[in-house]
Amino acid sequence: MTTITVDLGPRSYPVHIGAGLLSSLSELLAPLGVGGHVGLVSSAPIHDHYGATVTAGLEAAGCQVTTSLIPNGEQAKNLETVARLYNTFIQAGLDRSSTLVALGGGVVGDLTGYVAATLFRGIGLVQIPTTMLAMVDSSIGGKTGVNHPLGKNLIGAFHQPLAVIIDPAVLSTLPKREMTSAFSELLKMGAIADHTFFRFLVSNTRAILELADPELVLQAITEACDIKAAVVSEDEREGDRRRILNFGHTLGHALEATLGYGSLRHGEAVAMGMVGAGFISRQITGLSERDYEELLAALEPLDLPKLPPLKRPAILQYLLHDKKVRRGKLHFVLLEALGRPVITNAVDESLIAAALDEIEQRFG
Repeated sequence: MTTITVDLGPRSYPVHIGAGLLSSLSELLAPLGVGGHVGLVSSAPIHDHYGATVTAGLEAAGCQVTTSLIPNGEQAKNLETVARLYNTFIQAGLDRSSTLVALGGGVVGDLTGYVAATLFRGIGLVQIPTTMLAMVDSSIGGKTGVNHPLGKNLIGAFHQPLAVIIDPAVLSTLPKREMTSAFSELLKMGAIADHTFFRFLVSNTRAILELADPELVLQAITEACDIKAAVVSEDEREGDRRRILNFGHTLGHALEATLGYGSLRHGEAVAMGMVGAGFISRQITGLSERDYEELLAALEPLDLPKLPPLKRPAILQYLLHDKKVRRGKLHFVLLEALGRPVITNAVDESLIAAALDEIEQRFG
């Protein structure tokens, strides 16, 4: 087992990474003081695979477990689902000493985290991510939230978990599309923080995507988690440093929302958003043609889906409500070079339109 610490002073917490950790859940929970009545949130397919193991581990730690299953997919990430979870756990008798456990991908983790942040004004949270995307991104850092018709993740709170428990063995049950979606987030981590890691991913794309080499998979997860933990430790609540994690997300979120949640996987949208951000970087920050082509080549093996014609007015309207708008200015994360991000509010509507043309040309 490898343990990475998210260093936030008295609210620091461990990210445990290792194959087979679900079977050691009770031992990992003991130092956290998790006990009493626990709420387990998952989706039916994930719970079918791993619910019994996690419930047994919680019960071995002395917990009484109430389980609530939510629908699959981004469409369930809304206030209606949050209200159902409140009802379930209040009626079951959870209280301010209780803990919620999120067993699933990013939607489960974000929803459960938001409920934990707001139920009884905040209770404990343990993240057990079951997708590569959630392992390397959403489970770490304390961002929780739900979508709103006007934008993705507009409603939320920062609520750090007590621990994140990552068992790469659970990836064997993931559909291929979920793995390719997650790989885009891995590439994003390399693009904003470590060109060497980016090239490692490019060199081992197939082995990681197909889970052909467990050591390479473990290395990819560990290095990405290390990058995320370091950024969060330096900037917990999304000042300039943490905002670099949004590379590809500004246009990516707009594509997700305007095409209808579920049409694109989150990582697929981020990949397309990185193409748009890379194109804009060529115009504003001087990103070299070589680095841009390297970024495009890295995405090539992912077999990203074809896009329908883009709804440009809807995308531009969506961007006005994006969380990255500050005082009327939309902030973009761009690249000076692979591994060297910058944040700018100098991206005008004409550049956004040109970037959408580039995305549509490559994925339309």
